[in-house]
Amino acid sequence: MNMEVNLAATAWTLIPIVMTIACVFLTRRILLSMTVGIVSAAFMVANFNLFQTVRTIERTIFSIFFTGPASVQGLDDAIVEVMIHPNAHASALFGFASRWYFSIIIFLLGLGIITAFVVITGGSRAFVQSVSKRVKTRKGVQFITVIVGIVLMIDDYFNAMVNGNIGKTLAKKHNLSRARVTYNVDSIAAPICIVAPVSSWAVAIMGNMGRVFDDIGYQGNIFLDFIRMIPYHFYVFAAIGMVIVTIVFDFNMFTMKKYENNLKAGGADTSADDTSVGLALADVESGKGTVWDFWVPIFCLVGATVGTMIITGVQASTPQQMASDGIVYSIMDNMSLSMSLLLGGIAGGVSALYIGLRHVRAGEVTTEQYWKAVWAGMRSMRTAIGILCLSWVLSSLIGRLEVGRFFAGVIEGAGIYSGFIPFIMFVTAAVMAFCIGTSWGTFAIVLPIAGAVSYAIDINLLLPAMSAVLSGAVFGDHASPISDTTVLSSAGAGCKVIPHFESQLPYAITAAALAGVGYLAFGLSGNLFAGYIALAASIALVVALVWSSGRKKGAAA
Repeated sequence: MNMEVNLAATAWTLIPIVMTIACVFLTRRILLSMTVGIVSAAFMVANFNLFQTVRTIERTIFSIFFTGPASVQGLDDAIVEVMIHPNAHASALFGFASRWYFSIIIFLLGLGIITAFVVITGGSRAFVQSVSKRVKTRKGVQFITVIVGIVLMIDDYFNAMVNGNIGKTLAKKHNLSRARVTYNVDSIAAPICIVAPVSSWAVAIMGNMGRVFDDIGYQGNIFLDFIRMIPYHFYVFAAIGMVIVTIVFDFNMFTMKKYENNLKAGGADTSADDTSVGLALADVESGKGTVWDFWVPIFCLVGATVGTMIITGVQASTPQQMASDGIVYSIMDNMSLSMSLLLGGIAGGVSALYIGLRHVRAGEVTTEQYWKAVWAGMRSMRTAIGILCLSWVLSSLIGRLEVGRFFAGVIEGAGIYSGFIPFIMFVTAAVMAFCIGTSWGTFAIVLPIAGAVSYAIDINLLLPAMSAVLSGAVFGDHASPISDTTVLSSAGAGCKVIPHFESQLPYAITAAALAGVGYLAFGLSGNLFAGYIALAASIALVVALVWSSGRKKGAAA
C-alpha cells in the first residue's frame, strides 16, 4: 500500500479523470465509467504492474470498509495472518467493519424504503392533496413548490418526485406550463440538499470529506466542517434567489417564454409529458393513506438522527468543554455522526415498514405487494450507493496519484493568486458535472484536488474551495441534459426532458454567473462578507433589469 508512485503529481495523473469523462460520453453509464477510472488510476498507482493493480484495488477497498488486518494488509495477507496465529479471534480477519461508511449505506437504504412506502401507503397522495387545497393563485402554486422543496430536503430524488407531483397537479388548474413547474422543482431539490445536515447528499458529501481529510492528513470534525462550509455555497443562494425573482416578476426567458406565452394564448402545453410515471415506485397505492403515513417515517429518520447526535455529543463532552465552548459547539464537536446516521436510517426504515404493515393488516395492500415495495425502495438507491462506493475508491486513488499537488504546482507556477482557488474549483466542478451528468461522481474527482491544492497553498481556503466544488457540481448537474436529477425532475412534474433542459439552462447559467461573482469577490478580498455583498448586488441588478423589462412590456401593452 505504501509503494511509491512514479508518476505522482505529474500531468499523466490526469489520464484516469480524462478516461472517466470520455467513457461517460461514449456509454452514458456512470458506474461503468467510474470503474474504468478506478482501474486506470490503480494501474498507474501500481506502476503499470497488472498483478499489483488488482492488489491495489483490493487493498483500497478493504482500507475503506474495514478497520482490522484486512484494511492494512489486504484480504489475502489477513487470511495468512489468521492461519499463522490460529488462536486469533475470527473477527480479526476483517476486523470491525468501518461503521462510518456502512452507516451511510444503511441511511440511504432506509431513505429508499421510506420513499417506496410513502407511495404504497397512499401517504404521498394524501400529502399532495392536502397541499393542493391551500393554493389559490398562479404565484401561490410556485411558492408552494419552493416551500415544499425546502421542507423535503432529506433527498433530491424524493424531493423532485413528491414536489413535482404537487406542481403537476396544480399546473393545469392555474395555467402554468410544466416547464415552469419543473424548473422550480429542480432548482430547489439539489441545491437545498447540499446544505441540509440530514440528507442523502449530506452523508455522501461527508463521506467524501472523510476520504479527503484522511488523504491530506487534515484533522477536522467532519460534521462541524460541513456546517462551516454552508455560508460558502453561493450557487445555492443564487439558484433559489433566481426562482423567487422569476416567480415574483413572472419572468420568462427564451424557451420558457415560448411555453408560457403559448398557454396564455389558449394553446396546449407542448412541454407536458403525460406519459411519465411520476411517483409509481410500486405497482399499488392504498386509497386510505393519510398525511401521517407521509410524515411519520420522515420525522423518525430526522428525529433519530438529530436525537442521537445530541445524546452522543452530550455524553462525550466534559463539563469544562461545555462551559468554555458552549453547549451547541461542544455537542457538534463530540457527537458520533456514524451512530447517528446508522440509527436514523434504521428508525426511518423500520417506521416505514411498520406503517406499510398496518395497511397490509387492513387489507389495502397484499403481502406480495408489501415485499415488492421493500425491494423497490432499496433498489431505488442502488445507483446512488454504487456511485458513492466507487467514488470513495476513486477519491482514494486520485489522492495517491497526488493530482491535487500537480494542480497546486500549476497554480503556483503560473503565478495565479491563491484567492482565485475557490472560483477555479467552482468552474472546474461545474464543467465536470455538466460533462458526466452527476454531482456525486464529480465530488469523487474534484474534492481530492480541491483539498490537496488548498492544503498545499493556503489551508484557510480548504473549506471555501471544497464548498465551491459542491456548488459547482450542483450547477453542472443542474444544467446537464444527461443528469439523473434533470430526468427525474421532469418525470415527477410530467415534463419532457429536452424542453425542461432548454428552458432551465438560461436561469441556471445566470445563477452560476451570480455565484461566480460571489466567489471572485470573496477570493480577492479574503472576506466572506464581501462575497455576500457582491452576490446581493448582482441579484439586485438582475431584479432591476427584470423589473425594468416588465415595465416596458406593460407600457407597450
